[in-house]
Amino acid sequence: MTIDVPFALRYGGKNDAKSVNYRKEGTLMKKTLTLLLVCCLLLGCLAGAAYADEPKQISYWIDVQQGSSMINSFAELACWQQVEKNLGVQIKWEHPAIGQGTEQFNLIMASSDLPDIMYYTWTDSYPGGPEAAIADGKIIALNDYIDEYAPNLKAYLEAHDDIRREITTDEGHIYCFPMVYTNTSADSPVWQGGQEREPYYESFMGLIIRKDWLDDLGLEIPKTLDDWYVTLKAFKEEKGAEYPLSCISMFLDLSDSFASAYDVSVPVTFTGGGTVFSIDKEGKVKYGMTGEGYYNYLVFMNKLYTEGLLDPDFMVQDRTTVQSKIANDKVGAWIEMMPAGIGTLRNQRLQDNPNDPFYPIGVLNPVANEDDELYYFQASYPFRAAGAAITTGCKDIETAMRVCDYLWSDEGSALMNWGIEGESYEMVDGWPHLTDALINNDKGLTPSNAFDFYYQLNGPFAADHANRIASKTNYRLAEGETDESLAALDTWSRNGQAPVGLPGGATLLSEETSEYASLYNELSTYADEMRTKFIMGYESLENYDKYEKTLRQFGLERVLELKQNSLDRYNAR
Repeated sequence: MTIDVPFALRYGGKNDAKSVNYRKEGTLMKKTLTLLLVCCLLLGCLAGAAYADEPKQISYWIDVQQGSSMINSFAELACWQQVEKNLGVQIKWEHPAIGQGTEQFNLIMASSDLPDIMYYTWTDSYPGGPEAAIADGKIIALNDYIDEYAPNLKAYLEAHDDIRREITTDEGHIYCFPMVYTNTSADSPVWQGGQEREPYYESFMGLIIRKDWLDDLGLEIPKTLDDWYVTLKAFKEEKGAEYPLSCISMFLDLSDSFASAYDVSVPVTFTGGGTVFSIDKEGKVKYGMTGEGYYNYLVFMNKLYTEGLLDPDFMVQDRTTVQSKIANDKVGAWIEMMPAGIGTLRNQRLQDNPNDPFYPIGVLNPVANEDDELYYFQASYPFRAAGAAITTGCKDIETAMRVCDYLWSDEGSALMNWGIEGESYEMVDGWPHLTDALINNDKGLTPSNAFDFYYQLNGPFAADHANRIASKTNYRLAEGETDESLAALDTWSRNGQAPVGLPGGATLLSEETSEYASLYNELSTYADEMRTKFIMGYESLENYDKYEKTLRQFGLERVLELKQNSLDRYNAR
């Protein structure tokens, strides 16, 4: 703005009356101008302060199913509302439509309009994996930013080198803030924060048996394969069980319930067959559906099937069908995920008849011989293959990094896993517990559903096993009653020494993926078909040698070589 000041006042003038008057007027004008300038400066400062107090904004793309079916957006979660307040950040949530996560992820990757942060399974879902996503200009390598903006993640990776390897590409690029499943150390008397909790292999599936039937028959919990055979025959012959052992094929495979007795693992369809590979005691990659152990497994399962001890519909039935059979006393043992296989089914029975003796419990996988110890067990690796990557569309990398790193602080971890202290949880004897107000809420919700509004189920932080226990607890049990659902989780976690499958970070090179896919797809299709035929007796086990020869012809040795190379590169990171 230009202010018109008389020429004489700007440049001086003669010392005459007129000039004196000009100077007097000039003095007044100068004071006025000074006041105006001060006011302008104050207004500018106030405007600047107001601008500085405005929250920074970032956009975050994540499937809402990583939360709960109770919410439509993460904006509803109390944990994220508090994160925004604590950091002075406003998050614009972008959620794909339910069931369209993959489709919408691909559409975003094909566009130039990228959210600041994207949480996804980059190793499996982006062609060529995270290194290709970096090379394609979709996400950034975080190495250069972690030292300055992510002290919490840095500290955790320094303490847990296996997690660092998981989120590092073969070229050395750290590409995401990971989801890591953790648990308080067994020797700790109190709950540990996010930085202290150790990575944890979570078992969530296994064998369930009717303890009330065992007691009626005077039988102990079966431990060996022979024990299981005797028990299932007793269920059939003495309890009239139409399907002594029932399950769906996926659960039979995922649990490795009988395969682990022979030191083998089998593939699970929804995991892309990854669980068929495992690491043996010498650190070598092993394919489960070959060798003497696998042959003996097929012999045992064929025996169960042939004698009517294994449900003949196990390959085609769904979960609801199995549960209906259980509810109608047609099944004595089954395989389930938690908590539906124990607590939910028993509660349903007790509602109809409070004196119903139906009492299922979770049991260990069987061993081949009494003194054997299982080596492989069903569990998810601590790194769940998903992570929050920062895209090349992010204009404020510092803020995005600080938001992601905050979740790895003890304070942020508590928010993500437990919500708001005093509202959703309280500390009792050093451990977090759901509050009475939440358990006995006035909305008519189960404690688990009421809790769903406070915490995030899965995400790029140290997920807490104690949270899973709290959300699965049956709060209707009387004092002193055993929560068999939680007892089963503890039992299944002791099923063996090493998890089936390979680390999620052990990835193939871009130039290897097409060769591997071509070989493995044909090989695995054949192996799956033959497994069904062997168990059901459509193919004689006398042809097992021919089966193995065909696997080699399909390129099994090359498939194992590619997988071994990926594991070697992973270990060398």
